Amino acid sequence: MNEFIVCIPAAGCGRRMGGSSPKQYLPLRGRTVLERTLDVFDLMEKCRAVFLAVDDVQYAQSLIDATAWSMPIHIVSGGVRRQDSVARALERCDDNHAIVLVHDAARPCVTPAQVSAVVEAVCVHGAALLALPARDTMKRVHAGVVRETLDRSIIWHAQTPQAAHAGLLRLAFAEAQRRGIEATDDVSLLEAMDVPVHVVEGSPENIKITTPEDLSVAEAILALQGRV
Repeated sequence: MNEFIVCIPAAGCGRRMGGSSPKQYLPLRGRTVLERTLDVFDLMEKCRAVFLAVDDVQYAQSLIDATAWSMPIHIVSGGVRRQDSVARALERCDDNHAIVLVHDAARPCVTPAQVSAVVEAVCVHGAALLALPARDTMKRVHAGVVRETLDRSIIWHAQTPQAAHAGLLRLAFAEAQRRGIEATDDVSLLEAMDVPVHVVEGSPENIKITTPEDLSVAEAILALQGRV
């Protein structure tokens, strides 16, 4: 497997979690959610570095310094939006040919095997993401009324990591800035440039911690994975 770099936007406040602490710093089986996420990449010898975009640089640095990581972790000051944070992290990657994975700070249950599959897909296809096929019937709703039943067979739920080569990602983020495009995930900006993005099937276990109930689910998943 090729080497890769990881950008993790972790500057959000996680309003749906409630409370005063951002969700990436909440406890999860004795560590923070962020540390649990970093643990996955620390297990992978092909991970060259992690660029972590945060609001509180000093606090994040103290958290990182408290653990002996096998990979370099660089702290970057995050932006107002997710895509601003990712763009700032990408600026620190000076190798246009490097494979860059963008991964949510609040997805600690991704596995090294899933990460590797995305990296391999980038090597073959140029850009890739983890995603999950829709299981339920999907409805398009407006003002509380169903407007259309969608074809479930072509609907996928986007997950992370999402990945491409650094130069292509930087170009996509710069073009989005120029055109005023906002996106909730990273490969949407590649799609806006008509770049084909390959889908790698993910897992229901790769949840994004968004609500307090998700923490309990993540704890159970990590226990099943044998993550101590």
